[in-house]
Amino acid sequence: MATLRIAAMTIAVIFGTLTAAAAASANAFCDAQVASYRGELEAKVGSAVAEIDNGVAEIRKGGGDPEKIAVKVQDGTFKTLPELRNLLLTQKEAVSKEIDAAAANCTKDLKPFQDATDAAVTVATGGLNKLLPPRMTHIEIGEVLSGKPFGGDGALVPHFREQVLAAIGLKNDRGFVTTLIRDPLHAIFPNW
Repeated sequence: MATLRIAAMTIAVIFGTLTAAAAASANAFCDAQVASYRGELEAKVGSAVAEIDNGVAEIRKGGGDPEKIAVKVQDGTFKTLPELRNLLLTQKEAVSKEIDAAAANCTKDLKPFQDATDAAVTVATGGLNKLLPPRMTHIEIGEVLSGKPFGGDGALVPHFREQVLAAIGLKNDRGFVTTLIRDPLHAIFPNW
């Protein structure tokens, strides 16, 4: 009976750990997928808001009232510069929420695959992966989907691969053969 309880607790700890690790792993991949959208949104809205702020400052410097100057927008209505600034920030917030929702959906969609991969590693290593540092045995599903089936830069296989390439003098080589060794998917399909 005691053995059964210990086994049940071990399984609960293993799967609890797997669940937490899966969410973190999937988050990294999904955040990377939406990072360019976040950056583009920040750049475009940030520069537009800065231009509006500069315009408002210039108008006030000249003795004018920016609340009395309106600009025609795409829908045909007129907005004052402060209204236009607020509209841009409101739209930016709405788009940011859409980006966050896309990242959350991506994480949720990948979680079962990450859980299955983590469970397979636990079974394949006989639980040894729980004793070793995570970077040595963890297979991140996001890295696999990114074309790195042996893990990211900190994983054991890529570490040994880089040591072998360094030993034969190809550590800094970025030719086709070393790219094929480092990232086979993108070496064969560069636009993928």
